[in-house]
Amino acid sequence: MLRTTALFLCLLPLACAPGTPDLGARVSAESRSADFPALVPLGPLLAGIEQPRPRSAEAAGTSLEQRAADLRRRADWLRRLPL
Repeated sequence: MLRTTALFLCLLPLACAPGTPDLGARVSAESRSADFPALVPLGPLLAGIEQPRPRSAEAAGTSLEQRAADLRRRADWLRRLPL
């Protein structure tokens, strides 16, 4: 009985929600008659951008050490709180 009531309460907002909007009415006649865009190969497009540089392990290690030290400091502070 409890599960049925819980399921009903979960589905109630879906049943009472307004219908989905008619998105087709928002598209203009000009847009409907337009051609699809031309498909182009992806390779030449990607060749024109700068490739990401590999991450430096040294910089990442320093950052992780700083984060670990901050977490240890916060843990020590939490341990000292009176309960």
